Amino acid sequence: MNIKWKIRGIVFGSLYPNKIHIHVGYGIGFMEGGNLLMVEREKVPTDCRMPNTYVWILTEEIGYKNIKIEKMSDSDIEDNIFI
Repeated sequence: MNIKWKIRGIVFGSLYPNKIHIHVGYGIGFMEGGNLLMVEREKVPTDCRMPNTYVWILTEEIGYKNIKIEKMSDSDIEDNIFI
């Protein structure tokens, strides 16, 4: 995967089977309120599935078709003041 976009997010949870909602892009420019992204559970690492977990959404293109989810480190959380 050739990463071009790295967007912060926070796991929101989901009531849909095998899906997880992630709150993406809040506090960034025109997306002040962010957007909920529904992701298949298999794409989210097991240590990132709890609500209120801070994550990075890595993607090659706009549209979130091919994404990778990574957990934010503590220093990443402190450096991103909008989180």
